[in-house]
Amino acid sequence: MARPTRIDPKPFFQLALGLAVWWLLPTAVRSFVKDGFYELQAPLIVAQSHLEDLQRYWERRAGRSKNELIATARDLARVNGGLMYERANLKWLARENKRLETLFDLPPYIEYRTLATRVARRDLNAWWQRLILRRGEKDGVRVGSPVVVGTGVVGRVLKVHRNTCEVQLISDPGFRISVNVDGDDRAAVYQGTVNRPFDPPQGIINHLPSDYNYKPAGGGPVSVFTSGAGGVFPGGLLVGTISSSLKPSEDGLFFLGDVSLHSGLSSLEEVSILIPLTPLSPE
Repeated sequence: MARPTRIDPKPFFQLALGLAVWWLLPTAVRSFVKDGFYELQAPLIVAQSHLEDLQRYWERRAGRSKNELIATARDLARVNGGLMYERANLKWLARENKRLETLFDLPPYIEYRTLATRVARRDLNAWWQRLILRRGEKDGVRVGSPVVVGTGVVGRVLKVHRNTCEVQLISDPGFRISVNVDGDDRAAVYQGTVNRPFDPPQGIINHLPSDYNYKPAGGGPVSVFTSGAGGVFPGGLLVGTISSSLKPSEDGLFFLGDVSLHSGLSSLEEVSILIPLTPLSPE
């Protein structure tokens, strides 16, 4: 008859003791240890991201003919021509804003420096909550800096490390921002909500005035934009579109509804960090 296997309780005791010691440590010590561990891990995250970029490069190069590459380059040249005009127009608008600010003694708008970067990793355990980018403290990234793409808001920088930074996505339940709805200049509040992995991303708009009744031409979706209030995000950036009928809040004073975020939020490869040239507000 086989003898029953005896389980040694010593490893479990050591694990329980280690966890107890860890939780009894001061918060500052635990934070220092976690940050130190992350800094040791960060080069591996960045290196893996570079290897994935190299792999995609060779896959695309091997899978496309010369004619396709020539056609793509031609299309890019056309797009660049249009962007050069838009850039010149933006410079003129910036000079006009400065003139009006001086003329009417208005508070100046916050100016930003755009920093393009690649996405190093997406946290699968928090798919709609966090991204890791390949820019950090050495590049001038600050906590709270807006993160955007051409289709609108991505999120804000939550933590900054030496060579990387962590981004809180706009779909995170902890993300809140002041917004305007198309056709109404009054401020409302956008907030992220719980999203299941790989489902279309959504958020919630609330505190929308109860007399709001704007209907866009053609019956299309109503767009939601950043209001610029708070001094963190510039105004006019697309947040999403109201995807359902508005319903009154419990007290009946406001409307609320679901907001569909841009579908590209699930497949981001490159984003831009807006680094303010002046200190951010306390928000």
